[in-house]
Amino acid sequence: AVVSTQSAPLRPGAEAGFEVTVWDPKKNEYTLLQQPLHLVPDASGFPQWMKDRKAELDAADAFVICSAEYNAAMPPALTNMIDHYPPTSYRHRPVGLLTYSVSNFGGVRIQPTLKAFVTELGMLPIPTIGNVAKVAEKFDADGTVKDDSVLKYFRRQAEELKWYAEALKTYKATHPLPGQK
Repeated sequence: AVVSTQSAPLRPGAEAGFEVTVWDPKKNEYTLLQQPLHLVPDASGFPQWMKDRKAELDAADAFVICSAEYNAAMPPALTNMIDHYPPTSYRHRPVGLLTYSVSNFGGVRIQPTLKAFVTELGMLPIPTIGNVAKVAEKFDADGTVKDDSVLKYFRRQAEELKWYAEALKTYKATHPLPGQK
């Protein structure tokens, strides 16, 4: 299973054998974070959909974070959504990073920040980090990829992500994480 923040990598992820769940901060009901789920003494007041999302995170073998670049920064809605859950929800699993923008740069200005952010949460960024420049020219209004080179790249990243996810899952099955013996 893989949790993705956008539907763009969905098809290549499914082709690589992943069951993909898409989280979109624009379509979910995340309010401005006041206190994350893991720091609340009684989480019974949290809505069931948030608890269901936490279970999806815990079950995921890998993640894909597809992020726009806004003013050379990650979108606040993205970090707000991710921060609702504890770092242990993400730890020791690979993540594919994909950035995009309407400019010629394709979000490259946020890649170092995004990589540091996910690493701090304990995710392991895979080497293939991508960007989509002039995103409006590469997708239809409904999100369908118009440029085959973008789809080819998504496939390559999905295959690499699957390799890392399977390798880590197999290794963790026979070698407990440090401190969990």
